[in-house]
Parts: sequence; structure tokens; C-alpha cells
Amino acid sequence: MVDAVIDLLLDGHTPSVEAVAGRAGVSVASVFRYFATLDDLRHEGIHRFLERIDHLLAVPAIGSGSLDDRIDRLVRARLRYYDEAAPVARQVRRQAAEVPDLAASLQRVRSTLADQIAQHFGEELDAFRPGERGRRVAVLATITSFESWDQFTTAGVSARSVALAWREAIPPLLAPPIRSELGRITTPLGR
Repeated sequence: MVDAVIDLLLDGHTPSVEAVAGRAGVSVASVFRYFATLDDLRHEGIHRFLERIDHLLAVPAIGSGSLDDRIDRLVRARLRYYDEAAPVARQVRRQAAEVPDLAASLQRVRSTLADQIAQHFGEELDAFRPGERGRRVAVLATITSFESWDQFTTAGVSARSVALAWREAIPPLLAPPIRSELGRITTPLGR
């Protein structure tokens, strides 16, 4: 039944009891024999799917290589993960406001992605004061977020164009701060 939920989500459907029962080859009564509510079954399906693709969160050779190589690996990893996670990620975002467990899972994924950015680009980010470093990580995480990817793709933008946009947006945020003659730091994001 949980696999049926995952299959339905991956096919772009919001699983109903009837659809889950039909896909699983069981009766509707059998669904409720194992799960108190349809929401409980959906949440279990979402959690199992996220566990199944958790390995796709990894950025290969994190923090090593030239800046161009690191940007390329981050972009490719994000695109691969979002492409796999899209149907379930959309469902999680729809339900997160009402389901604390899903909201916590979503926050865990977002924190992991931001932590990866901080680690992957640590060499460049170390040039900034902590507050500025944190802001840059947040902006980079936002630019390369599922929400960003989803906006692009639902507007018909190709994965190649998304990758190009991200590859263009990342380097200025990692550029070293420029100190003025007064000792103030001027950056592309301001002071």
C-alpha cells in the first residue's frame, strides 16, 4: 500500500483511498486495517520515498576541486535530486503547513542543502564575516532550491537553461569582499 502511494505520487496523482487500494490490489477496508487515516498512509509513503532518494542529496567530492568544478557538481546534484523528488516534494510542500512531521522533514532537507553549500564553498565563504557568510549561504540555498527549480520547470524552462542560470548566479555571491579605503567591505550584496 505504501508503494502504491509512492507510485501514484510519482505519476502525479494525489492518492485517494480507492486509487491506493486499486494500485495495491487490496480492498478499501484493508487500507484502513493498517492505517488509521488516508493522511497517515500518505505521510508514510512520502517518508519512505524521501528515505529511498536520500542518497541523491549528496554532492560528489564535496568541497574539493576548482570553483568551476564545484559549481558544476552542485548544480548537477541539485538538478538530479529535484527531478527525482519533484512529485513528492510538491506534495510535501502542500501538506507541510498542516502536518508538523512533514514540515520537520522539509526543514531537515533544506538545512542539509544549506549546510552542503556552506561546506562545498567554504573556501570562498571564509572570506566573509559570519553574518555576511550566513546571508550568502541563504541566498545560494534559495537560488538552488527546489522552489527555484520548480518555478523554472513549470514555466517550461529546460534543465540545461536552469543549470546555466544557476552557474551564472553563483560566482558573484562567492566573489571576495572588496575593502574600501575606509575599511568598509563592499560586496555585490551591499554592506
